[in-house]
Amino acid sequence: MKKAEEMYAYARNHKLGFNLTPIIGGWLQKKHFKLIEDALGKDEEALVTFIGRHHPEDRENFQQYEGESAADFRDRVQSSQTNKVRYFSCKGFTAYAVTNSGRLIFARWVPFHNDYKSLPLNNINTINPNTRIIWGSLRIESFREVFSIFWTKRVVFAIAKLLEDSKSDLQDGLMDGITTANRQKVTNPSAPLTTETNYDKLKERKKALEDGLISQEEYDEYKDKFLNH
Repeated sequence: MKKAEEMYAYARNHKLGFNLTPIIGGWLQKKHFKLIEDALGKDEEALVTFIGRHHPEDRENFQQYEGESAADFRDRVQSSQTNKVRYFSCKGFTAYAVTNSGRLIFARWVPFHNDYKSLPLNNINTINPNTRIIWGSLRIESFREVFSIFWTKRVVFAIAKLLEDSKSDLQDGLMDGITTANRQKVTNPSAPLTTETNYDKLKERKKALEDGLISQEEYDEYKDKFLNH
């Protein structure tokens, strides 16, 4: 995916969050994804996208109030980082994308100020879901960033799995948009594929389609490729 419209459609079609802002929620979310579109490299594409409310927790996102002591400031930052993340404590709706270059990009558009950051997947050392009955949050820690993504319990677990699988696929050199850690690997990709191998790999793609990890168009393209090999 290279375009904001595609990224927005992917997140909505795969039920990976949505913007609740009345009337203009969809329009705003596409503006967020447009920032990601503009940030992509020449050969870089978004593999998966999702939507959530962003809760920054690293120290640089906090400012000391006038007259606030250093100790009080430190306690306030610590309290914000350890308390449960809630809907209204978040910064706002944000667009997220995992790319084939191994990056997690997140962006939020507001008039006269665009908030965009990029995080290498290899730098993420903690992916920790914290859920309640309906809502939940996903805490992500890296060398540079600490933040949480807030949304429904189901979406939080889905995003956690996408990120874990993406990190695994990056390590295996398989950033092709099918984010499942259990895929079979072709040990010699240059060797001719047998009918049995084609069938097995087609079954993998079918399962990915049923799980909502790839689109029908992507599956049909893969099917045509291997049936005509």
